Amino acid sequence: MINFGIPSNLKAYIDHVLRPGMTFRYTAKGPEGLLRDKKASLVVARGGIYSQGPMRALNFQDPYLKAVLAFIGLADVEVIAAEGIAFGPEAAEKSVSAALERVSALAA
Repeated sequence: MINFGIPSNLKAYIDHVLRPGMTFRYTAKGPEGLLRDKKASLVVARGGIYSQGPMRALNFQDPYLKAVLAFIGLADVEVIAAEGIAFGPEAAEKSVSAALERVSALAA
């Protein structure tokens, strides 16, 4: 997370991925995602805690990424967040380890 959202280089990548006729198409009913029936996992990192509490309202990272993925047809999205990274080495290690455990569980 950078400034409550995604890094600019990730935004640029998304702009290259969202292509009419490749990842979505326009229909009489509006845009339709072409990557249906697939599951996506987002592994994100943040310095603070934005999944709950008072800072949750400032988390524009997850909602944006979920919206973009849903637009191209990926509606089944799981978010794995390593949060509190800026709270010191011990907190960072605990958060990253928990996130890696969730990633490993998904891969199994």
